[in-house]
Amino acid sequence: MTSPILRTRPTVPGLRGFALALLIAALALLAGCETPREALGPAEPAGNLEKAEKLAREGEFVLAAREFDRLAIPTRGAMRAQWQLRAVEMLLKANETREAGYRLEHIHVREHGATLIARKQILQSRLLLLQGAHERAIRQLNDAIALSPLPPTVTADILVARAEAEQALNNPFGAIRNLIQREQYLAGKDDVRDNQNRLWKILEDQKRNVLSAQLDITRDRTLAGWVELAMLAQEHLNRPDALRSALERWRQTYPKHPALDGVIDTLLSRAPRLPTRFMRIALLLPLTSDVGSAAQAVRDGFLAAHNNSTDPDKPKIQIYDLGADPAKTPDIYQQAVKDGAQIVVGPLGRQSTDELVRKGNFPVPTVLLSHIDNTESPGSFVFQFGLPPEQEARQAAERAYLDGHRQAAVLYPKTPWGERMKLAFVEHWQKLGGTIRLAQTYDPADTDFSEPVKQLLNIVQGEERLELIKQAVGQRVHFEPRPRQDIDAVFLATDAARGRLIKPQLSFFRARRIPVYATSHIFSGRENALHDIDLDGVLFVDMPWMLIGEGNLKTLRASLQSNWPHAQTDLDRLFALGVDSYAILPHLARLSSDPSARFLGVTSGLSLDPQGRLKRQMLWAQFKRGVPTLIDSGAATRPVLRLEGSAEQR
Repeated sequence: MTSPILRTRPTVPGLRGFALALLIAALALLAGCETPREALGPAEPAGNLEKAEKLAREGEFVLAAREFDRLAIPTRGAMRAQWQLRAVEMLLKANETREAGYRLEHIHVREHGATLIARKQILQSRLLLLQGAHERAIRQLNDAIALSPLPPTVTADILVARAEAEQALNNPFGAIRNLIQREQYLAGKDDVRDNQNRLWKILEDQKRNVLSAQLDITRDRTLAGWVELAMLAQEHLNRPDALRSALERWRQTYPKHPALDGVIDTLLSRAPRLPTRFMRIALLLPLTSDVGSAAQAVRDGFLAAHNNSTDPDKPKIQIYDLGADPAKTPDIYQQAVKDGAQIVVGPLGRQSTDELVRKGNFPVPTVLLSHIDNTESPGSFVFQFGLPPEQEARQAAERAYLDGHRQAAVLYPKTPWGERMKLAFVEHWQKLGGTIRLAQTYDPADTDFSEPVKQLLNIVQGEERLELIKQAVGQRVHFEPRPRQDIDAVFLATDAARGRLIKPQLSFFRARRIPVYATSHIFSGRENALHDIDLDGVLFVDMPWMLIGEGNLKTLRASLQSNWPHAQTDLDRLFALGVDSYAILPHLARLSSDPSARFLGVTSGLSLDPQGRLKRQMLWAQFKRGVPTLIDSGAATRPVLRLEGSAEQR
C-alpha cells in the first residue's frame, strides 16, 4: 500500500478545521493499510555443514556460500574466520569475484596463526587468477608456502593452486612438478589417486614431440617416469597387448615409481575414457529450417574458431544439415557416427535434442547444443551446452541476494518465455532465503507500461485511497505518488526495446532508488548511448564476448569476425556459442573428472555439473549514461581462451 504525499488547498475558509480533521482521519486509515518495510528479512537460521558441502558438490556455490555464512554467525575468532573463508571459496567458484574480493579484505586472520593466513592467501591467489594476474598469484602462493608451521593439508592446497597457476601460464610441466610434490602431503589413497588423475590428464593433453623434448631435459626421476609412461600410452593406444608388454619394461626401469598402483591399473583396464583430442568432429545443425539464421551463426562461430587455430593436427569437421524435421535427427546422428565421427556437436534446438535423447543411443561423446528437462544424464559422455535464459535469471537472483537485498518484486511479460523467467528467478530467490512481494505481468504488445508498473509499486491502491480522501475532504488535493516501501529489488524480464519504456516508468513513479536486475536480453548487443540512456542504472548479466571490448578478447573478435555481417546483434551470442563449442572439446575430460575445473571461454566461465550440463558464470554490467559498464573491474583483464587447444582454467 502506498502513502501518497498530500497537500490540500481549502476552498472555503470556514471549513478549514473540519477538513483538516477529516484529512487526518483519512491519513490514519491510509497509514494503517501500509505494509511496513522489514530490515533485511528475518534472522538467518543456523547453518548446516553437511548441507553446505552437498550444495558445493552439486555446483550450487552461492547457496553453499550462504550456508557457510550461517555457520559463521554464532561463532567468533578463528572458527568464524574459517567459515567466512569457506564462503569466499564458494563465491570464487561461482565467479562472483567482486563480492569475494570485498569479503576477503574484511576477513582478519593475522591473529589466528599461519594456517588461516595461508588459506586466505590461497583464496587471494585464486582471485588474482580469475583476474588474469597469474604471476602475482604465484608470488602470493610462494609467500603462503613459506609460512610455518603449516599442516600437510594446507601445503597440499597451496601446491594444487600453484599447479593451476602454472597451467594458466601455459606451463604444463611446471604444473606437473607441483602435483608431484603435492603427493607427499596427501595421506588418503583417494586423495593420492585424484592427484595422480589430475597430473595424468595434463600429460595426456601433451603432444608426443613435447613429451619427448621434456624427457630429454629432465633430471627428475619421478617426472621422467611419468613422461615416459604418457609416451607409451600414446604409442600403444588401442593395442592392449603391446601396451602390456611395454608397461612391464617400464616397471623394470622405474621399480619404485609412485604411478605403479594408480595410473597403470587405469591404463590396463578396459573402462572407456574421454579422449582429450578428437580428429573427426561432426556438427549437426538445422541450417535449412525456421531457425536457420541461428544455426548458421553457431556454424560460423564454430568454423571461425577452427580456422583460427594454428594447431597443425587440428581435427576435420563435417557438417550435417538437420533440415526442418526434428524426427530425422537420430538417423542423421547415426550416419555421422558411421562416417567416422569421434565426437558429435549438436543438435541445436530443443525438439531435435529431445528426439535424440529419446532414442538414448550415444556411441560416441556428444555435446548437445541445448539443455534437457530430465535431471538424469542421458549418458556418461553426453554434455549439454546451450544458452538457457533460466541460468541468467538464477544468476540475477544470486547477484541481488549478494548485494544485500531480501525482498523482491518481479515484472515479466505475459508469455511462455516470461513465465519461465519468472519461475526461475522466484524459485532460486526463495532457495536463497529471499521473499517475493509481488510478481506482476505486462503485455509485451503495449507501448505504455505505466499501469503494470503502478500495479507493481502499489500506486493504483494509492490513487484509490486518494479518491476517498477527496470525497471526505471536499477539496482539491495535490498528489505525489510514492512507491511501496516493502521491496528493495526488482527483477525485470524484458528485451531492450521494452526495457527502454519500462525503466523510465519506474523512475517516474519514484522507484529510481530501487535497483533493477535483468538478463542479457535487455542489451541489444550494440552500444547505443542515445537509445539506452533510458536504461541507466539497470544491472544485467551477459557474456564476456558482448561486454569486453579491449585486450585479448578484442583481438580475438577481430580475427574471428573480420567479415561476419551480424557482429553486435543478438546473433552474436550464438556465434560465441559456436566458438566455445569448438574450443571446449579438448577440455571435456578435465571438466568431467574435476568438479572444481573451469573453462574460461568467450561465453562465460564454464563448469560441469553432475548431470553433464555446462553451467555458465557470466559477467555483470550496469548501464551508465547509456553504455554497459562492467561492475567487476578485474573482468576486463582476465584471459580468454586460446584456440590452439588450451584455455585458462581455475
